[in-house]
Amino acid sequence: MFSKTAMAGAPIRIAQAINEHTKVQVRLVDSKRWGIFEHDHIHDENPEITFSLAQEADIIHLFNYLDGRSEDFAPVDFSDLEKRGKRLVRHFESTPMLVADAMGIPLEGVLNDPIPKLVIAQYPERFFPTARVVPNIIPQDDPAYQPSEGEHEEMGMIFSPSWQRSAWDARWDTKGLPETVELLRKVALRTGWRFQVLQNMPLAEVLREKRRAAIIIDELITGSYHLSGLEGLSLGKPVLAFLDERTQYVLREISGSQSCPFVNVRLEDGYEVLIHLLENHLERRKLGQENREWIEKHWSDRSLVQHFVEVYEQLLTDPSQVKRQPELALESACSRFVAINLADRIYQARARRWFESEPLKRRLWRLLSPQVTELKRTVADFMPEPIKAVLLKAYSWLRSSTS
Repeated sequence: MFSKTAMAGAPIRIAQAINEHTKVQVRLVDSKRWGIFEHDHIHDENPEITFSLAQEADIIHLFNYLDGRSEDFAPVDFSDLEKRGKRLVRHFESTPMLVADAMGIPLEGVLNDPIPKLVIAQYPERFFPTARVVPNIIPQDDPAYQPSEGEHEEMGMIFSPSWQRSAWDARWDTKGLPETVELLRKVALRTGWRFQVLQNMPLAEVLREKRRAAIIIDELITGSYHLSGLEGLSLGKPVLAFLDERTQYVLREISGSQSCPFVNVRLEDGYEVLIHLLENHLERRKLGQENREWIEKHWSDRSLVQHFVEVYEQLLTDPSQVKRQPELALESACSRFVAINLADRIYQARARRWFESEPLKRRLWRLLSPQVTELKRTVADFMPEPIKAVLLKAYSWLRSSTS
């Protein structure tokens, strides 16, 4: 496996699960040291070992922003390895639009790449209609992912977003950080419970903090769950997330469960739900217990790794079999409408209602803060004092809208 981004620790967790529960031997090569997730081998620290691992491999598993032409792991040449009989497979955890933009290639270069494709069973799968859908994996039996013994709810709510963007600045590449923090502040004022936002922390620390929480917030904007939510379920916590119709369907098919373990709620409706859960300890505790049971029964790493074992076997015998599962096909107009157009129209309607209800001062801050912040950072020192004073006063006035 090769990865040039951390991707919330997905590659290392998949690699470790395959190694632990199957006879397949996997090595993960990260381009550099991330500092917040575990590693196997770091290319930047020893390219010679990278080259040896690639030569010894039967299958080259490329994550997200890598294709046969990628040179990020030189002297490894993925195209040459394919010509010499190595099997390549690409694995996507983002939309093809984001992948194409990050790689600096046309969208068609991602979607029409002849290399067999995998895509996670979350929001990106709807954009890769020919790719095999595979799950993200967590090691639920690792002590760090198990519920703590006894009562340990020192923190009310924990939110660990990987994006900084507003909910309405990007369709999929957002966790709604500013809007969700505002929601949590309101709930904290009403209930007296505290909340915590975790970012840029080692995964081990994040998991320790989550074990102390009463409730985990995954993401309430786009319509998908994430690894953060799966972590919360495994820890035996109620997890709030908004799952749209397509995401719920894919979750049922991959898990084999007809029930959704997440508290399925949108940002706009989260206030009342959070207050209810924080004020009802027994109900909160029962939800958490059922979530842990759901993970053990329907999302165990021991069973989920079989998705990857099957893919690897097909790559070695008949790579054309690595394709979309029939039950998850997006061939009908109805399935495509529900997965993409309907979900997008609902998101746009929510964004419009949010903007219409937003106070003018906060709206101005949201629209102008990036430009004002950059101006303040780059040229404020060179401005005449009177102009600087006016700008700083305006900045402070707008900034107060978020407090």
